[in-house]
Amino acid sequence: MRGWVRVPGGYRGRAVLLLLGLMVAGLLGGCAGLQSQTALDQRRAAEVNAELGISYLRQNDLAQAQRALDRALQFDPRLAMAHLGMASLRERQGSTDSAVKHYREALALEPNNPYVQTNLGDLLCRQEQFQEGQALLAKAIANSSYSAREVALLSAGICDLRMGNVASAEERMREALRVDPQYHEALYEMALLTYADGRPFQTRAFLSRLSALGVVTPQSLLLCYRSEMQLGNRSDARYCAERLRREFADSREAAEVVRLEQTHG
Repeated sequence: MRGWVRVPGGYRGRAVLLLLGLMVAGLLGGCAGLQSQTALDQRRAAEVNAELGISYLRQNDLAQAQRALDRALQFDPRLAMAHLGMASLRERQGSTDSAVKHYREALALEPNNPYVQTNLGDLLCRQEQFQEGQALLAKAIANSSYSAREVALLSAGICDLRMGNVASAEERMREALRVDPQYHEALYEMALLTYADGRPFQTRAFLSRLSALGVVTPQSLLLCYRSEMQLGNRSDARYCAERLRREFADSREAAEVVRLEQTHG
């Protein structure tokens, strides 16, 4: 199965999809009855529709994704990729119980699939089912052929934070950055961790690395303001605040920085 994962973190959004495989250009021509399809034809039809559904998820077209993934499961209810896509769709729709069900279906079909392990492990950690979530993430991390190990490492680190294990969380996140030094979700999470731990100089360093990659978000600019104020650098803090108000005027972070500026005088 072609691998794909939902990137954890995502500046707390946790809804970004990363498709690792071929994109499907269009729908299947026609819609022959299931009874007339050979087993091989049905499997391929399921794969094409599953890939198409996942591509629609990346475009945030949930209605089209639903139709394609429903077709995929109709053609072949034992296709792990289709269950993985449907699980992500259910998460986007707020149906967490249904998402877990489809992740578990995918895991039952492909118990050693690291993409399934990562996504289900991450979701279970967010539901505070830490033991099972971390066990699944550990399996994904241990898979040396897994091309997205950094994603599982970051999920495990965030899970550690939820459990109150700051040192272990930092170790996991730094390992994720050793795997991929440009992994911007990990850079942002490390900036958050060091700020919360009272290390604003390190926060600045991680935010600088993030900015050097061309990644600037309302969340990173608000954190920049907070960390520079913690350092006593009002001019740099003011620069971050001005940029936040100018580039992301309608964001909640822009409203928050206005409130903070009024508080700080």
